[in-house]
Amino acid sequence: MRDIAIRIDELKDKINDPKFLTNKGLGNEVGFYIFDYDPKDELVVREYVPNLKKFLERENLNFKVQIFDLYEIILLFFEQRGYLDKNFIMEENKGSNDLFDKMRKALKIATNNDWIVRYIEEHLEKEAIVFIVGVGKAYPIIRSHVILNNLQTVVEDIPLVLFYPGTYENGKLQLFNKFTDDNYYRAFKITEN
Repeated sequence: MRDIAIRIDELKDKINDPKFLTNKGLGNEVGFYIFDYDPKDELVVREYVPNLKKFLERENLNFKVQIFDLYEIILLFFEQRGYLDKNFIMEENKGSNDLFDKMRKALKIATNNDWIVRYIEEHLEKEAIVFIVGVGKAYPIIRSHVILNNLQTVVEDIPLVLFYPGTYENGKLQLFNKFTDDNYYRAFKITEN
């Protein structure tokens, strides 16, 4: 992959382009974009995303950027219900895989009542650009293709950028450049590697 600093500059320019902001030139496709990056650059990207939000909102006062961290949303769900300590005990007694299955069921992942999708829908500001982060931190509880599929009906007329620690090539998602996820063909790669 090319240097992350160069790709970040390209990302900033693409998002700041009026075509991107108005979601033009996509035909009837959803305006979903993936910024894939080498997982070793995770901390650089984590630090960069809030700065990108500030820059974009300062440059163009007509729009807002909203950042949704999948991991933080999952934590919020379990904190609100007082389940965090119970989850630690369950993991100790039954193992991580059993815990992750129970967590997915509690969050109703990939159902009509998917809690993460509902959270984003309830907190989404009109005409805000959506940044989805925390993909790696939320694995294996939620998979990228699942969240993108489920958000298609929620985020329809505004651009969404998924920050993805891995590769996205020809519709194939590979988290951490190791784990093959299901394919997702509706997103556009926002910058080349």
